[in-house]
Amino acid sequence: MQKLYLLLALLVITNTVGAQTIRVNSGPELLHSFNHDLPFWGIGVSAQGEVWVKERLGLGLNTGFLKCISARPLVPTGNITYTAIPVLAVIKYPLPVIKNLYGQDAMGYTFATDVHDRNNGEKIPGGFTYYFSLGYTFAKHFDMAVKVGRSRFDKKDRPANVNEHNLGLRLAYIF
Repeated sequence: MQKLYLLLALLVITNTVGAQTIRVNSGPELLHSFNHDLPFWGIGVSAQGEVWVKERLGLGLNTGFLKCISARPLVPTGNITYTAIPVLAVIKYPLPVIKNLYGQDAMGYTFATDVHDRNNGEKIPGGFTYYFSLGYTFAKHFDMAVKVGRSRFDKKDRPANVNEHNLGLRLAYIF
């Protein structure tokens, strides 16, 4: 009898999941850090998969690859470039102001290379990242979003850490 209940539960779950439409989009991304005294830019690509679970609520996953370049190292002994790979959970919701306008919150972890602690030069593997995006979908297959957020690398109760406060632009093609 338990096997029958399990089979029925699996059929219901499969049918429910099959009714959802997964949308995938991908495209270039440009970031500018506004907490450094010299120009600090990031360029890369990101991909996002999302599913609408309710009429006004979408959930998804965003990841990408960003190469950040500065005119001066983040720390005196560091590199002028570093790589960031964010893995973020996404909550997306339409905004009723204009058709196809949406807001999006993304939070998760960013894996980083060549990022070092300001005080001791110790390598930092990554940190918590949060972004808010305001986006617009147009021509059925294109998406443009402006995002603002930060990556907080290696907090661990240290008053000095590497914080990246970013303003970004993301263009994407919706498959």
